[in-house]
Amino acid sequence: MIPFVDLKKQYESIKDEIDGAIRDVVESCHFVLGEPVEEFEADFAAYCHSRFAFGVNSGTSALHLALLAAGVGAGDEVITVSYTFVATVAAICYTGATPVFIDIDPGTCTLNPDKIAAAITPKTKVVMPVHLYGG
Repeated sequence: MIPFVDLKKQYESIKDEIDGAIRDVVESCHFVLGEPVEEFEADFAAYCHSRFAFGVNSGTSALHLALLAAGVGAGDEVITVSYTFVATVAAICYTGATPVFIDIDPGTCTLNPDKIAAAITPKTKVVMPVHLYGG
């Protein structure tokens, strides 16, 4: 087990709330769109002090939309790490951009900020860090 996070402990702390929300969705048959999604989007937008928020089907879609919103497209480069889930790189590729990999910091297993400057080129549009293990 990776010592950075205990997902079971996190789940147990809000188990009743999560289980109740799942039960409500299954019983209502609102798996896509509908009132629960509208409520989530409104609540999340308010939490982020934003006019809008969009619930999507996956982290991959969320990353893809974030890159598109940042103006990333064909011919651009996005700096990230190779030590990540495939969704990170897939989202970059879906925009037509090219992933540029840099090393991780061995102490945190996340993007090494000391490696960013050397990877930047005129085509660099975004630096996309990855937050692993909830740490």
